[in-house]
Amino acid sequence: MKQELHEAPNPDCNRIVAVLGVFDGVHLGHRRVLAQAVAHGACHVVTFAADSMPSKQGKPMRYIYHDEQKRRLLSTCGADAVFALPFGELATLDGDRYCREILRDRLQIEQVVVGEDYRFGRNAVCDVEDLKHYGKKYGFTVNVVPQVRDENNVPVSSSQIRFLLESGEITRANQLLGADYQILTHVVTGQGLAGKVLGVPTANQAFEPWQCIPHRGVYASFAEINDIWVPAITNIGVRPTVTDGKAEPIAETHLIDWSGDLVGTLLPVTLCKFIRPEQQFSSMDELAAQIRRDIRARQHLLPADGILTEDPTVIEYP
Repeated sequence: MKQELHEAPNPDCNRIVAVLGVFDGVHLGHRRVLAQAVAHGACHVVTFAADSMPSKQGKPMRYIYHDEQKRRLLSTCGADAVFALPFGELATLDGDRYCREILRDRLQIEQVVVGEDYRFGRNAVCDVEDLKHYGKKYGFTVNVVPQVRDENNVPVSSSQIRFLLESGEITRANQLLGADYQILTHVVTGQGLAGKVLGVPTANQAFEPWQCIPHRGVYASFAEINDIWVPAITNIGVRPTVTDGKAEPIAETHLIDWSGDLVGTLLPVTLCKFIRPEQQFSSMDELAAQIRRDIRARQHLLPADGILTEDPTVIEYP
């Protein structure tokens, strides 16, 4: 079991409240659950490490965020501790053993907060009513939080947000996340073509193999440098003009009117608006001309307050 403590629990609060779930994306629905727990005690999150859970209910998982991003968001939501359990260890446990061996014996939980769609146990056959039953049996109380629904009365879900991201509907995805979608990885060394040939140097960032990748194309974005939000454009794709499409998708971000070496730094890049889909050009000159048009379009799209929140990890509870 992996335990990550972000800060010591409030010494004046002797009640530990556990929240259970995958929490991929830490979207509006997750935040309502977390807010409920924070309001009643020291919030301990019991979740799973992404690389230990390749599928959910028989379907391959494509995670919105990697574990470090999820950890940061959960901490910002008020979590005092995050327990990232290895899914393989728990996958064979039925509901009774999970509640007895993990929640009671290992974590010594006395109060649990979950969303109304929470499922657990081998093959996810148990629901919140089963959790209440086992809670009475093993000495913990269960608080069930109603789902957050959108204006069409559709429950906000990670699968819905993944679909929006993969469809290029970044503005809508950001609304349901409650904060702008963010790329948060270390900048890696690229071929240098963007700077040397095209005159628009980029910060290159890779995605995890199991990660949900936003729709290929160009986005209006912001990069955070020393707590300052720098306007930028970000291209997500396989660079077909250069690679003929034979490459893994990466994010290439050009920081407008900014220069410096970012290789090796952990760079937050938020995606705010979709500009255009990825396309292949007949020459590097044609590509360079289009990039200049993208930069001009970006400068007219978003003012400095174009970020959904001043800090994309700030939580605004529904």
